[in-house]
Parts: sequence; structure tokens; C-alpha cells
Amino acid sequence: FTSPATAFTTPTPNKTMRVLVALGFLLASASAFTTSPRWAGHARARAVKTNAAPSMDMAEVFANVPQAIAAAAASDGYEYGAVNAPGWVLPVGALAVILTAAVPVLLSPGEEALEQQRVDEETLRNEGRSSRRK
Repeated sequence: FTSPATAFTTPTPNKTMRVLVALGFLLASASAFTTSPRWAGHARARAVKTNAAPSMDMAEVFANVPQAIAAAAASDGYEYGAVNAPGWVLPVGALAVILTAAVPVLLSPGEEALEQQRVDEETLRNEGRSSRRK
């Protein structure tokens, strides 16, 4: 049981400094969500200009998409979906995959040697304990 007078302690200077720094960061980040008075007039003027543009019906937009894609494809001469990789990429990639798959096979002798070393050390440790008991 603690008395009410000792339940609250005075904050240490280090804790007070942390709280002040956290409060400063909070206030600084909150200012990012406000608009500066200098830019507020420009935003309103820009909004008025964009609202004056004619709007299109969404059905018209979606109806014109295939024609726009066809026109873009015909204008640049690029064959979309074509893969023009050098001839050496496929064999080198296949070799890299095979070598990556062979890593466990290449490392297995080392793992077996490690297990044998552990067994040998355990045997020596047990022999050392038994010689100390005698």
C-alpha cells in the first residue's frame, strides 16, 4: 500500500525534456496539414479554372479508350509484349538456377563433418567428467 502523497512523483528533467521534444514534433507535424495563407489564394484560383473545363460523360470516356490505345500503339511503332532478350540470357539463367539448387548438395559434406565433430566433442566431454569423478 502506498500513500496518496507518494503515489505521484515529480518528473525528472530527462522525462520533462522528452515530453517537450515529443510535443514539439507533434506540433511541427500538425502544421503540415494546414494551408499557408500565402498559397490559399492560388489554390482557389486554380480550382476555379479547373471547374470551368467541360466534363465528359464516363460512358464516352470508356468508349474512347480502345481507340486511344490503338492510336498510341500505331504511332510509336513499338510491338507491345515483344521480348527481345539476347540469346545468352536463357542459358545463363538456367545455369544459375541449377547451381543455386545444387548448393545444399555441395554443403552436405560440411554438415556431416560438423555433426561428427559435435559427437567427438561430446565424447571427450563425457570422458573428462568421468575421469574427474574417479
